[in-house]
Amino acid sequence: MLNNNKIALALILGSGIELYSDMISDKRIISREYKGVHLKSIFLCRIAGKEVLVFKGRKHFYEGYNEKEITANIVLAGEMGAENILLTNAAGGLNENFSEGDLMMITSHINFIGKLNFKPVNKLYDKVLQDRFRNSCIEAGVKLQEGTYGCYSGPTYETKAEVRFQKKFKLDAAGMSTVPEVLSGAALNFNLIAVSVITNILKENISVPANHESVINTAAKASESLNKILPLFISQLN
Repeated sequence: MLNNNKIALALILGSGIELYSDMISDKRIISREYKGVHLKSIFLCRIAGKEVLVFKGRKHFYEGYNEKEITANIVLAGEMGAENILLTNAAGGLNENFSEGDLMMITSHINFIGKLNFKPVNKLYDKVLQDRFRNSCIEAGVKLQEGTYGCYSGPTYETKAEVRFQKKFKLDAAGMSTVPEVLSGAALNFNLIAVSVITNILKENISVPANHESVINTAAKASESLNKILPLFISQLN
């Protein structure tokens, strides 16, 4: 599908993260896919007067997709002329200062997926986009955490031993996505920023384990914060 308007941002929405309908306009559906755990749709819209390419839902290794399929959104964003990408995900929080519903900007990551093949790159996360996102959070009155993200192929949630392991290596959050897309996007010279929604807090002695439904519900509630930030952030992009 050709798009005559310059795309200010490609936005990948993680599990349960929603865009409010009153924030977007001129929505144009590109595709929908019902295969796998998550509904996946791709559409163009306008936010803060800027053209945005939205990927609602993504493909994961645990759904049976391969590396090429998982990173196809990044390739499509490039084909449609996007230069900036904001990736979001639902993640478990490991940092003791985090709370459910917090937003964490990813400043670095540890890749625990052994089957990724991308050329080494020096720059992964764009400092300019990070500064603009921080400023947008301040203007919106939204607390922003920052930290290191650990990526696994999934689909299981962490055992007590895995929580201990991750804390030993100073991970702040963990999830099952985003890093393949970051590595693909960096190799293609995109300007990248990634943000986790902290949907549950990972503790060794937790009595109620995380489940998919609770993660989705918390991510949907945290969408309120992201929807306050996005128009402010996108308005700063060319």
